[in-house]
Amino acid sequence: MRTACLALLSAIAANAAAQESPDAAPPPANVNAKTLDTVRVTAPRPEVLDLDRFRNPIEPQPTRFDRSMHGTPSLEEIGMNGGVIPFLIGYVAQKVAVEVKKVPGWKDREQPAIARPPPLTEAQMDRAVRLLEIPLSP
Repeated sequence: MRTACLALLSAIAANAAAQESPDAAPPPANVNAKTLDTVRVTAPRPEVLDLDRFRNPIEPQPTRFDRSMHGTPSLEEIGMNGGVIPFLIGYVAQKVAVEVKKVPGWKDREQPAIARPPPLTEAQMDRAVRLLEIPLSP
């Protein structure tokens, strides 16, 4: 088996060497062959997307949604703010704060304002107005 493989490989190598040598097959004498110039074929260059090529001439003002909505930070923003560990600590703290508000009896730190009744009755207010009406000159 080994000898058969070696014989096959040597036959293939001899055939390839015979095809590569210029003396192996001389061209017929009666053919007028012409050598053509070398043609170089190249693929077109891929178009590079330049995001800064065109600028929007109109820059809209930020809206209410832009001011209050914050998406997930990019990796660059996470790196500029201390790294992954502080980001994860803040994220976990926010989630804990959201879940704690669901505990029964929890009150927010900011309570809505409740209007109280006026301290004086109508009769007392009329009397106070009458007493404050002092003539300026006698």
